Amino acid sequence: MASLSWPPPDLRGLERALDDLAESVRTPPSHRTDDEQIWLTRLLLVRSCGYLEQVMYQCASHHLEWRSGGTARSYAMSWLERSINPSVANVTRTLERFDLNMADEFQQMLDDNSGELKQELAVLVSKRHGIAHGLNDGLGSRRALELYNVSKHVADWLIIRLSPDPARGSSYAR
Repeated sequence: MASLSWPPPDLRGLERALDDLAESVRTPPSHRTDDEQIWLTRLLLVRSCGYLEQVMYQCASHHLEWRSGGTARSYAMSWLERSINPSVANVTRTLERFDLNMADEFQQMLDDNSGELKQELAVLVSKRHGIAHGLNDGLGSRRALELYNVSKHVADWLIIRLSPDPARGSSYAR
């Protein structure tokens, strides 16, 4: 078996592109029109949610590839959907399939601070859904950047917890 690369290599590029987009929304050039800023803000929200979706899928699939083999791997991989909306319920359900304790830790993280992270994750997914369906619900740059941070926070937790090599996962840092 080849040496383990963690997090999955494709995620680094996705993360860099997302971070670049967030920086562009955070500090727009003076020649950008308001309409361009609005569209970039929407794109940031859609990409933030998409990044989290990819983290969930790629970390889960890489974990299974490294920690299982043969028919067990085939069976496990057949249950992993290509990508899922990163709603609280979907992420929790996926984590439960790996380990009930991991799902409980995720729920605990979401419930800390009066459930603020849980609410924010729900808003991220809901607003992405609305944008994808042509709804404009007054998303400002500041709010999109807050939800980008929610996505990154949850993604970092998933990257650490789904690492097939706990020593590498616990040392994952930005």
